[in-house]
Amino acid sequence: MKISSRIPRSMISALAFASALALPAAAQLLPPGAASGEAGPVVVSPTQDRFLMLVQPRDLTEIDRDIEMARQLEIAAREAERVAQAGREASKSRIDEKKRALSDNKDRLKAAKDAKNQSEVLLLESEKKALERDKSLHEERESLREAEIDLAKKRIELAARMKQAFDLERQLVIKRGEQADINVSGPETARAASIVADLERATLEMQKKVAESQGDVADRAKRVVDRQLKTLAAQQKVFAGR
Repeated sequence: MKISSRIPRSMISALAFASALALPAAAQLLPPGAASGEAGPVVVSPTQDRFLMLVQPRDLTEIDRDIEMARQLEIAAREAERVAQAGREASKSRIDEKKRALSDNKDRLKAAKDAKNQSEVLLLESEKKALERDKSLHEERESLREAEIDLAKKRIELAARMKQAFDLERQLVIKRGEQADINVSGPETARAASIVADLERATLEMQKKVAESQGDVADRAKRVVDRQLKTLAAQQKVFAGR
């Protein structure tokens, strides 16, 4: 009996979903290794089968596909971070513009009030409200970009941990094969068994970190959606002139 503990496909799907929230359409990636759902039959030696295999044996070709998938996801996440950072800087620039415009409006409004020019006062007060709405919109956009940057960083971390987990799993498969080739008992057999056990433990520990990162990504993805809703509300106020 073998107990599977490979990284769940639902975990990889969750990463792909979270990636899509902050990526341009061209950068959205489907996990190639995880998408097939196919694993070739694995022959387990009697020696290996004496203990429960907590990391299910997989074909090296499939693991290599997953390593490449994780690498591509990390590249895409770094690009998403770059785009979000550029958007944040653009929003900051627009906020500064609105602040200067509001300062100028304040001076002109004071002058109009001093001159008792009521029509100019009404015009400038209307302009002030429009400038404040625009400023609030760009502040919401800046907050949205901050959330997207945070999400991208967590996606980078998750993709890196996935790659490490797959790399360890690959080493484990190779060492299990070498262990199976040892036909006699003795110190060499004990050393091989110890190496396999250490690699299995390291693989499981990294898979645990992957699961933790998955939760972080899901949390940051939710925050991005929250900021998107607030940005939408701010945009509607600008368009409606309210």
